[in-house]
Amino acid sequence: MLDYTAKSMDKNSKIGILGAGVEGLAAAEYLAGHGYTDVTVFDAKENIEGVIPSGVNASLGTDFFSDSDSAIYDFDVLFRSPGIHFAKLKKAREAGIKVTSTTQFFFENCPCKIIGVTGTKGKGTTSSLIFEILKTAGKDAYLGGNIGESPLKFLDNLTPDSYAVLELSSFQLQDLTLSPQAAVVLMTTSDHMDYHADVTEYREAKKPIALFQGKDDFCVLNADYDYHEKFLTAGDGKKYLVSRHDGGKITDGAFTKCGKIYYVAEGKETEVMDTHKVGLLGEHNLENVLAAVTVCMNLGIDLEAIRRGARDFKGLEHRLEFVKEVKGVKFYNDSFSTTPETSIAATYAFNGPVMLIAGGSEKNSDYTEWGMELQKNKNLKSVFLIGLMADRMEKALNEAHLRLSKRAESGDAAQFALNIFRCGSLEEAVKTAFENGMPGDNVVMSPAAASFDMFRNYKYRGVAFKEIVGKL
Repeated sequence: MLDYTAKSMDKNSKIGILGAGVEGLAAAEYLAGHGYTDVTVFDAKENIEGVIPSGVNASLGTDFFSDSDSAIYDFDVLFRSPGIHFAKLKKAREAGIKVTSTTQFFFENCPCKIIGVTGTKGKGTTSSLIFEILKTAGKDAYLGGNIGESPLKFLDNLTPDSYAVLELSSFQLQDLTLSPQAAVVLMTTSDHMDYHADVTEYREAKKPIALFQGKDDFCVLNADYDYHEKFLTAGDGKKYLVSRHDGGKITDGAFTKCGKIYYVAEGKETEVMDTHKVGLLGEHNLENVLAAVTVCMNLGIDLEAIRRGARDFKGLEHRLEFVKEVKGVKFYNDSFSTTPETSIAATYAFNGPVMLIAGGSEKNSDYTEWGMELQKNKNLKSVFLIGLMADRMEKALNEAHLRLSKRAESGDAAQFALNIFRCGSLEEAVKTAFENGMPGDNVVMSPAAASFDMFRNYKYRGVAFKEIVGKL
């Protein structure tokens, strides 16, 4: 947590910004534009001078943590970028330096309600859906955070009647000392094991989204995942539950039942809409819709606006994004799926036959359950493996089939082993899938791995996939 025995921050403070990424540069631009006279950006990269805002100093090309006498310890205030673990700044805090972040600064200065959304997956989709519903209802709403734009870009536009919708990662939440008035915690499993010490630290990092809520605030939790119980006693905000399974346990929140979405508050049910009218593809996306419905109903948004927003919103780029149909074979880009859990969900999102393209670089994921679920999925025909994870994925699939075959008497054994193709590139995987596809098949790239062995990031991978499919 931040140490508020540290120096206070004013426009004469000596301020250091650690990291020249999206948030770091946004902080530098905002501070320089609001009369802060002594601002310096630190970054290990050298070739970024052209993007440093006017009036801001830069210290580039050195590791600012490598020297115990580093210049950063001469500053009054340090802004931590999300990629820098807060534990690295322990010495600075002990020295009385105020350590903060773009997210903390925004929370301290925001004049309106903040809606914060976190989770392992789904937070971008849920944040965007809430934003779209608010805009549909005619509200002055803004979308930012981990999804792309720093909220400092629109801070000056906000009024007390505005809404700020923020996608918040564990990086941004870990040392936050304020919570949004409306919080959402989606499916939380494990991720970013290259940053966090372990799963426990990763999950604990998300706690501040609810920990500092007051009695007039609220938090929406997904009751379908055991981890939601950790948040039931976090903060003083009212807790709402959502579930796409048994709605009987929901007394305040939203659930699905008999093909419909219901919202319930204090025991009173309101029918929201039919699930088949939801614009997002896949049963798993109902979790995101339920959370968005609960938030917007609690904010007093008109029910018809909620219905229209949920119906018209088709999702984000690289999230089960329909690309093209070629000779009856449909292609979907799910490049954002970098975990086994989201890849599993993608294969169950279709009623017809599925051909999966998976693989990429290391995220320290366990593919055991991924292999089991894929082998049990009766709609899944083939898997086309690429990248550094291909060996581990193929091993997981083969071991799963062997275990299921031994458990045939339980009724959950795969009838046939999946067809597994090893491909040397994404282009080869797409073409091989197309050659083996039939009208009615759905070719889905949902990698269950990071992209860095072949691509700069998941976006570049998704764009490459769409370009390859576009040439078929």
